[in-house]
Amino acid sequence: MESWHQDKQLVMQSVEQLQEQQKQILERLSQTEKQLAEQKTANMQQHAAYASQKEQITQLKKSLRSLQSTTAKLNESRKLTKKNLDKKIEKIAQAIKPAEPVEPSGGGGEEEKDHYTAAYLALKSGRYEEAINNFRNLLKAHPNSAYSDQAYYWLAESYLAQNNTPRAIGNFEWMVSHYPESTKHAVAMLRLGTAYQSQGRINEARDVLQRLIKTHGDSPSAEEARVLLQSISEAQ
Repeated sequence: MESWHQDKQLVMQSVEQLQEQQKQILERLSQTEKQLAEQKTANMQQHAAYASQKEQITQLKKSLRSLQSTTAKLNESRKLTKKNLDKKIEKIAQAIKPAEPVEPSGGGGEEEKDHYTAAYLALKSGRYEEAINNFRNLLKAHPNSAYSDQAYYWLAESYLAQNNTPRAIGNFEWMVSHYPESTKHAVAMLRLGTAYQSQGRINEARDVLQRLIKTHGDSPSAEEARVLLQSISEAQ
């Protein structure tokens, strides 16, 4: 009996140990399953975040391609607009053909007339440097000549023929500001506007063309100014 009791005690102890080990194993299994579930959830969230970021990257690439396409179209449109504007301006410039010299209403001496005629004939023959010198000599020798307004206008045209636009602008400005009653006043304003535009002085071009329309509204030059103003606005 005593031996049996000892064996029973050992068996009970073994059972308790086995139960404790089972309990520990179950706890570790539960903990492992919990960690596995958490890891699975984290993996799913990570996968979802990755998928979302991948979708965002795809959309951004599409937007970038769209923007690049739009930019290319805008640049092409801008080039076409500038090209069309340059053509219109060139057409306007060609349409403004130099008129024959006008006999001044105020008369003037024979010497003044000879200087003026010689200068104009030099311009008409393409001898621009000679024309410039003759017009300048006339204005220097006879600053209050009846031919002064015409001389300043054709002096500016002579400089334009030499592609010296800044000097042409200076003479057009002087003529426009000092001879408002001249028969060349309207066309001088138009030529000044086109010269400003060719130099990129858009605000000044717009201002003088608007003044031309206001002061010489019924003139052919005003009609040309309206077309040029519209072309400038379309290019902005």
